[in-house]
Amino acid sequence: MKKKLGAVFLSMAMVVSLLSGCQKKNAADSDGVKIYYAAIESGDYYEGWASQLQEQAKKQGSEFDVGYAENSVETQDAQVKSAVSDGCNVFLCGLVSADIATEIKAAAADVPIVFINQAPDDGQLEKDRYVYVASDEYMAGQYQAEYILEKFGSKDEINVAILKGPKGASGTVGRTNGLKQTLKASGKKINYVFEDNADWSADKAKEMMDMLLKTGRTVDCVAANNDDMASGAVTAFEEAGVDLDSVLFLGVDASEVGRQSIADGKMDFTVYQPMSAQITAAVLAAQRLAEGKSIGDIEGAAKDGKYILIPFEKVDASNVAQYM
Repeated sequence: MKKKLGAVFLSMAMVVSLLSGCQKKNAADSDGVKIYYAAIESGDYYEGWASQLQEQAKKQGSEFDVGYAENSVETQDAQVKSAVSDGCNVFLCGLVSADIATEIKAAAADVPIVFINQAPDDGQLEKDRYVYVASDEYMAGQYQAEYILEKFGSKDEINVAILKGPKGASGTVGRTNGLKQTLKASGKKINYVFEDNADWSADKAKEMMDMLLKTGRTVDCVAANNDDMASGAVTAFEEAGVDLDSVLFLGVDASEVGRQSIADGKMDFTVYQPMSAQITAAVLAAQRLAEGKSIGDIEGAAKDGKYILIPFEKVDASNVAQYM
């Protein structure tokens, strides 16, 4: 009798163990995908991302929550740990700094991460576990340079001012490198008459350009890492009485400010960053990772399974109406 009871209990234990394993394996399927967006800071830009991410997550039947780190490494780390405790099974993460990827991965424990807004080093990414969704920042700078070279095709020497985003930001590094390397490859003499970090700010960009204009140096073009800084440059030159047609002003993002400035004949060129396509891809990737699946079938996915890159698009006076 004891042997029979022992066999029964052993069978029951095996069934419970199997059921438990199935429940763990299919947690995302049974409880739904629970996405947490660890955002860099609050404010219109990242809150806009959060709103659209939430809308896309809702369409896909996923739960969504967000925390704003306010540029604090300690806060972001604590928010990620708290989200894990609350049952989050995948993160969308805009790193406060690219240098803290290791720390955030540790805080997330075994929960996969889709990085957005700020690129970690390639070595921090892992196929179908830690992935990055964005557009190729280098390409944005390359497109700016190609436009400059096209407009100044007959000039052997070009005087360029560069307004950069925050030091070390992936957008700053990629866009500036794309610009400089493409200009260098042209064989023309490129004089960088100004280069500094205006931190995405129109006001800071204007102050810097005010100072440059007082030096009397010749400026052929102002290439900014985003539209707000390009707009600030436009304001500075306009207030100084400079003919805007004598200088090229280039930005990135095709923001409302940038598009309107081009439509008004002030800015010359920007690069459309397809934010909605990035958001769709990021949420879809998050669902794939939460369910233990591959991102390989998502449009723009790299063969290494670590990136999803959405192409930039060139915008100038000839096609800006399509983006309004």
